[in-house]
Amino acid sequence: MSSSDLRQRLENVEASLRRLRGEDADLGSEFGSVPQDFGDSGQDLQMREELEGQIADLEAERDRIKAELGPDAGPEATGRSGH
Repeated sequence: MSSSDLRQRLENVEASLRRLRGEDADLGSEFGSVPQDFGDSGQDLQMREELEGQIADLEAERDRIKAELGPDAGPEATGRSGH
């Protein structure tokens, strides 16, 4: 994979992380901040665990890509600022 392909993949991974973290913040909003019953609570917990797993996988991939890119993998590598 070329460095430009890696940079593009890194940008995609970071966008996915931002999206998933945004969805994580919205969990529970469908029923208010408190689950309505044990079923809702169980579904909420399962959804959070799945999101955490997806986020962990993407973070690992991001770290692998950054390591492969070397010192060029900073925020400027994807054309984005650190903000």
